Amino acid sequence: MFIKKGLFYLLAASLVMLPIYSVFSQYINLSGNNPHIRQYVEESEYNWDKSIIYVFYGNQVCDNCADAMTMIYDIYENDYADTFSLFEINYQDPGEDDFAAAYNLTQPLSIVLVRINDGMARGYYKIDNPQMWINNPGLFERNITSQINDFLGQ
Repeated sequence: MFIKKGLFYLLAASLVMLPIYSVFSQYINLSGNNPHIRQYVEESEYNWDKSIIYVFYGNQVCDNCADAMTMIYDIYENDYADTFSLFEINYQDPGEDDFAAAYNLTQPLSIVLVRINDGMARGYYKIDNPQMWINNPGLFERNITSQINDFLGQ
């Protein structure tokens, strides 16, 4: 009886935690099928091995997205401006459908890290809803920088 009750509580706790973790879902795709990468690489020899940090936003109402985007930009300027490129893109604008499809963009704010090697996209890592960490600037910065460092190898 005690074991059954313990398993019930464990299952109930995992079902409660599931929505919390789905807010920050990450994906890795090694297909190399990413929009506009060839154009980016061909623009400059300097881009041949320079990975990309995309900040994608949509037209949805988002109370903390502007503040989160400012914090992302500050992190980029302080730590990554010499190493990676950063682009902010409204994925719901006309002509940006390729991005929405390639990275499965549906949230009001997402960061997509694209690893570039030898002029080719070798994979990406997506961070959905980073604005959820906005109330704790230290946590926000730690989460963003650790994920950039882990995936892009800073």
